[in-house]
Amino acid sequence: MTERKRPAALRGTTAALETNCGKLYVTVNHDPDTGLPVEVFCRFGKAGGCGSAVMDGLTRMITRGLLSGMDPQVVVRDLAGISCHRGAATCLDALAEAVALALDEGKGEDRCP
Repeated sequence: MTERKRPAALRGTTAALETNCGKLYVTVNHDPDTGLPVEVFCRFGKAGGCGSAVMDGLTRMITRGLLSGMDPQVVVRDLAGISCHRGAATCLDALAEAVALALDEGKGEDRCP
């Protein structure tokens, strides 16, 4: 697969989701032509930590996959429902939820010019 070049500007949405580790802010940017997710960023409500580093690396790899043509439904399918010792409301599950929300939003008529 060939990775697409990122446009200079993308439109997206940010979801604020509660997780076992606190609030997680997930931004999903959309392709201006298709409305599909092509870029994902995550930030915790609190700064730093190992969790932030892991999510940063994970979202970079997800973005690389999306830019290379990976179906965003794969992100939702593979991350949804992953739980940890603190329970079901994990950061990975929240990331899947944010991508699913972005997919629903991308189906609308509001596209980047």
